[in-house]
Amino acid sequence: MSFTKIICIAQILMSIAFSPVWADDNRWWPVQTMPKALARTANTSEYNLPYEMMAQSIAGLAAKAVNEGGFDEMVWVNTNNIDVEDWLTRLLKRNPQVEIRGTFGVWELIDRYTKKGIIKGYILYRLDNSKGEFNQHRPGMNCSVNIATSLAALLDGVIVDETIEQEAKKHGLNMLMDVRDKTQDWCFETYKDRFNRRMVCTQDPKKPNVRDLAIAQKAFTMFGYDEPAPAVMKWLQPLSPILGCNGGDEFKTTGLSSRWGHIQTATDWCNNLPVLMAGSEKTQQSKVKSFDPQAIDFNDTRSAVCFIDSDGDNVNFSEGNFFRADESQYYWANPDRGKIPFGWSCCFAHLSQLNPEAINYAISTRTPNDYFLEWGGGYYYPDLFAIERPNRWELLAKHAQRTWSIMKKNNTRIIGFNVSKIDSPDVLKAYETFANQTDGLLAILVWQYDHYEAGGGKVFWVKDQSGIEVPVISVRYLIWENKNSRARCGTPAKIAREIRQTIENTPANELPRYDWVNIHAWSWFKNSPGNDENGENMSQRNAAQNGGTRGCSPVIWCANRLPSSIRTVSPEELIWRIRMKHNAKQTQKLIQDWSR
Repeated sequence: MSFTKIICIAQILMSIAFSPVWADDNRWWPVQTMPKALARTANTSEYNLPYEMMAQSIAGLAAKAVNEGGFDEMVWVNTNNIDVEDWLTRLLKRNPQVEIRGTFGVWELIDRYTKKGIIKGYILYRLDNSKGEFNQHRPGMNCSVNIATSLAALLDGVIVDETIEQEAKKHGLNMLMDVRDKTQDWCFETYKDRFNRRMVCTQDPKKPNVRDLAIAQKAFTMFGYDEPAPAVMKWLQPLSPILGCNGGDEFKTTGLSSRWGHIQTATDWCNNLPVLMAGSEKTQQSKVKSFDPQAIDFNDTRSAVCFIDSDGDNVNFSEGNFFRADESQYYWANPDRGKIPFGWSCCFAHLSQLNPEAINYAISTRTPNDYFLEWGGGYYYPDLFAIERPNRWELLAKHAQRTWSIMKKNNTRIIGFNVSKIDSPDVLKAYETFANQTDGLLAILVWQYDHYEAGGGKVFWVKDQSGIEVPVISVRYLIWENKNSRARCGTPAKIAREIRQTIENTPANELPRYDWVNIHAWSWFKNSPGNDENGENMSQRNAAQNGGTRGCSPVIWCANRLPSSIRTVSPEELIWRIRMKHNAKQTQKLIQDWSR
């Protein structure tokens, strides 16, 4: 073979090795093989953090072995969370062939899997005792548990804190490596050729969660902005999910991953994802009921608003707190739900890959006034997306194709985005790029990271792949605690007044107005009937104990202050009315085609 041919082949191989690769065009999360059986852990609340960390590594190694075809059993880590446990019940009902082989303590599982060759020893680390809150980049953090997590899959070792090392030795485990004095940078530079380049885990060293999935998929695990974080984001294959949460400043964290073309996922509190996602690529999922635009009375020319909650991209919340557990009383379990049309931002694109049972539950328990909107197909800033890559728009288009493919399966037809600048040239290009990969997208809803309401309700128009105009609608009003000093932002009472005044002051030839209101999902308010616009504000510290509420109820307070001359409508109806006002001929044809 000639030298020229050798060079040519080498260049081809290098091109394949370093070009973006998508194992499945319709998903970004990895595939987990369905096991034949599950083993449950005993109640981990009886254990301390070292045991919880170790349990995660046991579950991860079992899931990895199942993926590799050499084992048939995965581990379910007990959570005591009503929703998470119900997802398992539903998964087992749908997959009756999966058996439960028993409940075991962590040391029993270690003995069980050591005998089967799944566990070959332990990796020694030291727990982080730095001072500060979860998700802060605390001074003096000890991230050796992240190094141990990273190496667990490579060495087939459970992760063991130094305080329980002697117990590990009593169970016959040998130390595979001591990483207490190692750095995350050392770990990445030494082993990066062996880690999975399709996913990275960013996790606070104080949290045990999602280490099972990181180990099952051989993902590098880290926390913080220092090296190796920038190098990792560059090394990671574009369009990859970032498992966990890298904490710190939200814009800086999401900006870093966005710039390299990756997807933040808010999964740092999730539990048992390897089990819940097993077989998801083959799972038949429920569809959202279609909204029929023929039911709209276009002769009713009153102005209208719709209300939509924020932060639906949060997988943690959708898995464990939103529907029935903990804080669900403010959201899905709120007795006010269903009283008015309401748009629930959601992460169905993530859940279809990670926990399809949550989608099925949401759709089966919705009221006629509940509407679902896909929140981004992950968290990233479209105007910064893959800006460090030479093919940034190709990458955004690829992710749009994947997201739209999943949206069509779930029948969600509206998507929302958090952008860094509402009307920059890059974001206008991003709107066009995303819409052009769709065929039937109703609208793109957008808000700006710094001041959600900065767009003031402005509408941009882009085209889908069939040349149909699609509105890009910015937030006009924002319900957010203690923000009354900002225009179009603040308490429910203030927003109701601003909606009324805006419509009263709009020239007749520009009426009717159609705007959407974003309700900040985490803002606490107290019920304060009357006209005092500051009366609903309250301290956010211990707000629940002091009678505060959030989610559905503050929206009802706002809607109840609107006169009958202003209608509260669903997001779909608002969008169809905006389309009709902008381009009646095209919209009428779309509605006619709808009935065929």
